[in-house]
Amino acid sequence: MEKMARLFRQIGALKEVERFRQDLSLPYEAQRFSQQAYRLYDEYLAYALRKLQKKGWQVYCAPGCATCCFSMPAGISNWEFLLIYDYLQQAGQLSRSFRRNLESCQVLSRVSGQLFDGWTRKGTGDKSTYEKLLHDYSSAKHPCAFKTKEQECEIYSVRPLACRMHFSFTPPELCDPAHPQFPQAVRLNLSPHSDVEEALQELDSRLKLSISDLLAPGLVSLTANVLRFSPISWL
Repeated sequence: MEKMARLFRQIGALKEVERFRQDLSLPYEAQRFSQQAYRLYDEYLAYALRKLQKKGWQVYCAPGCATCCFSMPAGISNWEFLLIYDYLQQAGQLSRSFRRNLESCQVLSRVSGQLFDGWTRKGTGDKSTYEKLLHDYSSAKHPCAFKTKEQECEIYSVRPLACRMHFSFTPPELCDPAHPQFPQAVRLNLSPHSDVEEALQELDSRLKLSISDLLAPGLVSLTANVLRFSPISWL
């Protein structure tokens, strides 16, 4: 985790990061550092899961299972949003993704009774209110904008840490908030250590994008209000 945090701090130290909002450009070095950080995290997850399995825990998460893809991923950094945006832009999927995420935002607004763009983990102030919002959204059974008909993730290689960390040790149907045994489900978040979170927060403070940390609102705001569907220039 220390190496992972150091990579994100190296990105934050790049002079182009602070000027990104004006220039919409970043060095390829930043992309390379991010790929290395994701790789380290995936290695950590594989190691941690192997240890749990040796102790007798069964991990039910597997390709084709998308039960948790009705949740609204939260706690996403501005930097991760940039990587997702660039991936969609390069794949020619940005416009379609924007429309589908906008639909998710409308569902979020309906279940919250408020405009979606103001919802952030820090801005809400009340943790229980924030958690209720996420629970109510999951109960609405609106699929993630990136979930395919084959139950796969369209942005799997750049999915945020919030989507990588969740694992279930009970059958997947118990991950559905509507299931009567949902409260008894055993789930674990193998979240990054605090030094990684701090490094990402420092990186975000230099970017100065100030967008929601929820997947759909954050991506919609970044696309329409910050980047305006323009491509990121990699130097």
